[in-house]
Amino acid sequence: MTGWIIYEEAAAAYNRRYLSFYEEECEKRGIDLRLVLTKDLDFGAEGSGLYLRVCGETAVLPDFAICRVIHPLLTAHLEAMGVPVFNNSRVASVCNDKAKTYQTVAAAGIPVVTSRFVKREEAERVLRETAYPCVIKTVAGHGGAEVFLLDEFPSEDILARFRANDSVLQPFTGRGEDLRVYVIGDRIIAAVLRHSNEGFRANYSLGGSVSLYELNTDETALVQRIIDLFDFGLVGIDFIVGNDGELIFNEIEDVVGSRMLYAVSDISVVPLYLDYIQARLRK
Repeated sequence: MTGWIIYEEAAAAYNRRYLSFYEEECEKRGIDLRLVLTKDLDFGAEGSGLYLRVCGETAVLPDFAICRVIHPLLTAHLEAMGVPVFNNSRVASVCNDKAKTYQTVAAAGIPVVTSRFVKREEAERVLRETAYPCVIKTVAGHGGAEVFLLDEFPSEDILARFRANDSVLQPFTGRGEDLRVYVIGDRIIAAVLRHSNEGFRANYSLGGSVSLYELNTDETALVQRIIDLFDFGLVGIDFIVGNDGELIFNEIEDVVGSRMLYAVSDISVVPLYLDYIQARLRK
């Protein structure tokens, strides 16, 4: 069996240890895993079909691909050429656009923060009319980037970001804590509570503290309702912890990191994910 794991070059270098977990685990399973960098990919349509080249050569397509880059078009292209991709193109398309994610989840009757979808050309007008404090985030921001808590009309530097990107505008809510639930397929693997030590974002990579969290029955049911809306591979489902301790849906991380899970538990995501992928391929 052959597989690709797809990264951007800088991310592959930053995640070298995590990547080595995949390489070691695939070797144990007899899977020939190849690291493919997006800079080496050339894909598109020609004649009456699709093409995909790696380093200028027509690609020998793998049995599956693990996509560790936010690139919904590439994911859809691989699927159109018959390659199963984890996560799939619908997850990549919806979950990497915050507006689409809120739209999908709220339409299913699941509580979300009140979210106004703002086109880039309307950003300045909307921000002049809004009530402060508020949170504004670009639809494509990842890992806590492109998220701002505003107490007043923003500086030109911040405003420029939202003139260039569609965004989501929300009232400020919560108490500086959020919860990430790790999911593989339709199975909840673990939940990690993150607390902001400085500022309002609780991301571990931005300095937040973390602890393992046990979901209660109602919280598990809430997560399951979200799982049922998608066909996940490996994702993180994030919730804001409200002022009364309630969980309010925030976002879904497609290319989810596992550093904080490793920091608080001995759970190894990689073998669990490869178990899932191999089971799916056998079907």
